[in-house]
Amino acid sequence: MVHRFERRGPELLAYLRAIPREGIDLRPWYRALSFRQTSDRPITVRRALALNAVLQSMPLAIHEDDLLAGSMRGVIFAGLPDGVTSHDYARARDEVAEIGERSFRTNADHYAPDYETLLAKGIDGLRADAVAARKLDRPTGERDFLESVVLALDGVATFLRRYAVEHRAEAARADGPARSERLDALAALLDRVSTDAPETFHEAVQLVWTFHFIFCLEGRGAMAFGRMDQYLWPFYRRDIGSGALTRDAAAAILESLWAKLAEPGIPNPVQNIAIGGTTPAGDDGTNDLSLLILEVTGRVRTPASNLSARLHAESSDEFFEACAELVKTGIGFPALFNVEVLIDGLVMIGFPETHARDVCFVGCIETLIPGRMPPWSDSVVSLLKALELALHNGVDPLDGAQAGPRIGDPVELATFDDLICAFTQQVEHMVAEHVAGVSRSKALDPERFTSPLLSALTRDCIARGRDINDGGALFADFHGVAGMGIGTTTDALEAVRTLVYDERRLSLPDLVAALDRDFDGDEVLRQSLLRDASKYGNGDERTNRLAAEIGEVFCRFVLARRTPAAGGKPVGRYVPLLGANVNNIPAGAQVGATPDGRRAHTPLSDAASPHFGRDIHGPTTTLRSVAHVDYADVVGGTVVNMRFERAALQGDSGTRNLVALVRSYFEMGGMQVQFN
Repeated sequence: MVHRFERRGPELLAYLRAIPREGIDLRPWYRALSFRQTSDRPITVRRALALNAVLQSMPLAIHEDDLLAGSMRGVIFAGLPDGVTSHDYARARDEVAEIGERSFRTNADHYAPDYETLLAKGIDGLRADAVAARKLDRPTGERDFLESVVLALDGVATFLRRYAVEHRAEAARADGPARSERLDALAALLDRVSTDAPETFHEAVQLVWTFHFIFCLEGRGAMAFGRMDQYLWPFYRRDIGSGALTRDAAAAILESLWAKLAEPGIPNPVQNIAIGGTTPAGDDGTNDLSLLILEVTGRVRTPASNLSARLHAESSDEFFEACAELVKTGIGFPALFNVEVLIDGLVMIGFPETHARDVCFVGCIETLIPGRMPPWSDSVVSLLKALELALHNGVDPLDGAQAGPRIGDPVELATFDDLICAFTQQVEHMVAEHVAGVSRSKALDPERFTSPLLSALTRDCIARGRDINDGGALFADFHGVAGMGIGTTTDALEAVRTLVYDERRLSLPDLVAALDRDFDGDEVLRQSLLRDASKYGNGDERTNRLAAEIGEVFCRFVLARRTPAAGGKPVGRYVPLLGANVNNIPAGAQVGATPDGRRAHTPLSDAASPHFGRDIHGPTTTLRSVAHVDYADVVGGTVVNMRFERAALQGDSGTRNLVALVRSYFEMGGMQVQFN
């Protein structure tokens, strides 16, 4: 039976956002009680049981007309339970902190689980795989890990059945038969998916949401949904075809999910959803569910549903135009990706093409093969800082420390090639020092810091009997190194080339002296640097090639580095990004004045975009410049931010123009662009 619901996504979103955020989080209390009772068990088993203690103890919140069960509200209380003092609670928090957890830097979150396998097998199917794997002749540590996987899956199943009981109790108290019937129907659904693989679209969405929600309960942030329009498509297509589901009813279910993604309490709620692109076989994967997801995103309008559209040469005009129509609303979604360039980059570093074609995104734009590698982590380096060090013989002018190699004073850099060589050496040293520090920070005991439930939804952790961060995943990990400020760095190097080496208006030592004064008394020079040298993003071929060279240098040094081994298994990769989030602002605070005319301590350019306000010849010219970078090398991901006046995109002609702009940019080799 198909139900219609009074509260749709926007109304549910407003209702959830109005829930008070204040209160005491009782998860540390539940976990501490469990840890105290299991001190004689293997640590991986203790972690699974501690999660189960939360799932078994937390009250279950049911929101009116919510189509999906599960709410973060259950762990937030106005006060401590009876008999628990503030001292007891503080002690519990300390005990949990002493046992410790992984963090973003050590591959805890920013992950897209293997929802495809979950939906195909169900909880009982995954559990049976783990039980069978545990019966094999294998080391004790692997058997302990597989026991923890079984316990974690049992915890989820019990949690679903708890929610089913609660929904039936709520149905008995309901005002009127319609609400009672809805609650009873959802209770029956919860019972089914607690064991069996889902058969309907509603069941599939509920099961995916349940695991996503529990990962959030574990404290994992920026958890992604991966290629939602692919793994939900068989359920959608079957239900629509049989008449068991209408498109409107499917939209209502997704709207409920979208609203719940913004519920207070979800950590780092940048929850990426990928649609479109190619199938693993190389065919176009766009379907009606891809289009419905665009519509739902436009209807609910929450930034928590971070939508990414995977596009390629054979993507239909209908899909391109639907993406453009959503962009035109001004909500910033979807981000648009040229998946062909990204696939080429993944194949280049050794991924089989069938897996590379399944690529999705976590966080904002970061590259991940869903359910087949450890969680993403990343960090940042400043390309502009490398130039500053090159101009000061490796000395950081902000504190006088020798931060890079000595490669020659400015007076010794007789040619622009000499300067590029000095800059290259500083970038190489900066990357080497940076990844060495990251590698040291990742040095956790993999057998102690396990993630049983996350591993259950990762190929091939169960078959290998190993944790996701201990060699269990099909592929090794990525750690992204984001090179910030390519636009500003290009402008700065181009200004030196033009004014110092080509036109010889001033010497390099004199320019460095002016930079060290932050142009105090040198405003005429600063304006000349701003005005008289070409700026990246305006179509100048020489400047474009310089940006491409900077990108190539940075990517080459990052791709040469490997992440540390876990459990003796093959090591992963450091991969380059051209991104920043908002880190270009604090990074700019660490760099003095630069030869592009930028004042000291001001922001760097954003991600892969030109420096703010310097691209003045229109979007086509800007993107033609940006596309000169070889983005197949930038395999970790990139961001190009663009803004348009609404009037420029009005009507059908505005849609067609936007589609043509993006298609042209992607044909030139661009990887990503997003609009506000």
